[in-house]
Amino acid sequence: MEESSPLSQLPLRVEPWMRGLLLLAGAYNVGWGAFIYYFPSSFYQWVTEISAEAPTLIKWQGAGVLLFGAAYILVAFYPRRYWWIVPLGILSKVVGAIGFYFIFIQPALTRPYLFHLIMNDLLWLFPLTVIFVRMLQVRKQPPMHETAS
Repeated sequence: MEESSPLSQLPLRVEPWMRGLLLLAGAYNVGWGAFIYYFPSSFYQWVTEISAEAPTLIKWQGAGVLLFGAAYILVAFYPRRYWWIVPLGILSKVVGAIGFYFIFIQPALTRPYLFHLIMNDLLWLFPLTVIFVRMLQVRKQPPMHETAS
């Protein structure tokens, strides 16, 4: 029979680094989403390198990014209740990046778009996926106090 260590018998929990990363993701996305929402033409011109008025869809993109930022903050405080927001955020990063490319960028891939793609989508995929996997493990256990540590 295999003997388990005392650490393996401790219940899994949402670690402080996960909460911190979700708060960071939340603050970052709220800031970036607010910029896109309130200055859609500046964002559009920068990413596409085209001097034109931004399509209305860009403003909605900003609203979505802002909303997910607020949602990540909510998950940081109530991870057991709102765990499902994390996989939605991962999906939005993937679908948003692909959709943005095919709707706005496809004719000419720009360096600012690649920077935007890396900093706002690809950068967050790995940590959000790690957090999501860990949250699935934690959800399989009986609930402990939700907000502390």
